[in-house]
Amino acid sequence: MTVATLPIIDFGPYLDPAASAEQRQAVSRALDKACREHGFFYLVNHGVPQELCDRVRAQGHQFFQLPEEEKRKHQVAGGFRGYKHFSDNIIKERRNLNEAIVFYPPVNGYSNGIAPDVDPDSPSARLPTTPDILGGQMSWPSDEFRAVTEEYRDHILRLGDRVLSAIAAGLGIGDSFRNWMLNPTWSIRFNGYPNLTGDDVEKSGGISLIEHADFGCITILNQDPESDSLQVLHQNGEWHGVQPIPGAFVVNIGQLLNLWTCGRYTETLHRVIHRAEQPRVSIAIFIDPRFDAVIEPLSELAPPDGCPIAYTPKTFGSHFLEQIQTYFGA
Repeated sequence: MTVATLPIIDFGPYLDPAASAEQRQAVSRALDKACREHGFFYLVNHGVPQELCDRVRAQGHQFFQLPEEEKRKHQVAGGFRGYKHFSDNIIKERRNLNEAIVFYPPVNGYSNGIAPDVDPDSPSARLPTTPDILGGQMSWPSDEFRAVTEEYRDHILRLGDRVLSAIAAGLGIGDSFRNWMLNPTWSIRFNGYPNLTGDDVEKSGGISLIEHADFGCITILNQDPESDSLQVLHQNGEWHGVQPIPGAFVVNIGQLLNLWTCGRYTETLHRVIHRAEQPRVSIAIFIDPRFDAVIEPLSELAPPDGCPIAYTPKTFGSHFLEQIQTYFGA
């Protein structure tokens, strides 16, 4: 299979207080070009300790190696958080040959409990006393798993904020974009991929994770370095393997950046086919707007004749639940 030639973005200047404005502008321009032309890129010199990246993946490996009955103890009511067995991973009515454990923060309809400027008596308002719309709370496999994951999450959220700032600079926009991403919604998904056997290939068509585009803002992926199981759909219609680069994250944009930029940035279909002998673990952190943020194209980027993307302004919370229903039938 052809190896994807994704851009490699050196993010060091954006983290270095001694970097010049010109160096930072070069990073912003490189990010802008990558988002316009690929929707995927590698991020190096990102400031997250490699030891921590390795340690959090090791936690994933330890968890997925547990007996099934132990892993199932971390299934959570509601279908959003917790352990997902192979048999539960149905996306768009197709079986996926991977397992996962997923973490979301508490969500009472909105990140702040109730959206501002919403009538508390209206159907769209959810008070803090309302049960969490994502169901049961997080189930941590161990104290160590939680400590390592939360340390890693905090690093990634700080990095994500800087990456989004650089993207906004590349687009030449400011406060409206930044306001939407204050107090972002985040989620963490540990993915476990076994080697596909002959029977697995027959049942699933050889796909570990079916083709899809992320429906949020940006995704930062930390993956095992041994296999190029992740694939992206090239503009020529062919699937290209994403070869891991030591010390690099793989970052991709989702549907919201496509909408916000009126189509300037494109979300890219991707999938996973894992054929290596060793199991694979990846950790995706999704960074999205807070639930009460209204998502619609940025006025600064709308062409004179209007945005070419059909849309209805809605909160990210509504968008999230609609997309979850589409993807998983939740």
